[in-house]
Amino acid sequence: MKKCRKASPNSRRVSRKNCFFSLIATGLSFFLLLIPATATALGLNCSVSATGVAFGNYNPTSSSPTNATGNVHVFCTVFLVSVGAQTNISLNTGGSGSYAPRKMSSGANLLTYNLYKEVGHTTVWGDGSGGTGIWTDNALIAVLGTSIDHTIYGGIPAGQYVAAGSYTDTITVTVEYHEGL
Repeated sequence: MKKCRKASPNSRRVSRKNCFFSLIATGLSFFLLLIPATATALGLNCSVSATGVAFGNYNPTSSSPTNATGNVHVFCTVFLVSVGAQTNISLNTGGSGSYAPRKMSSGANLLTYNLYKEVGHTTVWGDGSGGTGIWTDNALIAVLGTSIDHTIYGGIPAGQYVAAGSYTDTITVTVEYHEGL
């Protein structure tokens, strides 16, 4: 295997001929935003945490997309008595401002990707607008707590020739919840 030399910062031309070219798409940071609805009668309270999607190395010469997963975890509790509740979990567009597609950045360089509700990558996980989907869960919330988990399926399409670098995006997870099914 031929080794590639790093281009100097002043070089404008980089040869990719016969060189393995990889990017580090270092995953997505998830900021957590919890928006409580009117759920105070029985003390319903939910918290959220997330594991970001870390794509690892991306090879633009591969004919296959680069896929990775993350997780959203919601934990709800209630005082005194179990109660039925509904949670709606959505993801924002990230830095690109669009779901079609989302874009990670490395300085001025952009790498398109998206986040999906299922392994088949058919429904973009968003806020319910523009054909995107959200997760709506109806659950019995126990006094000791109930966990709700969903896998985030991420994908970077093949064949994107962008500059090598560390590409990131920040996604906000929003959880709305209320008593009653």
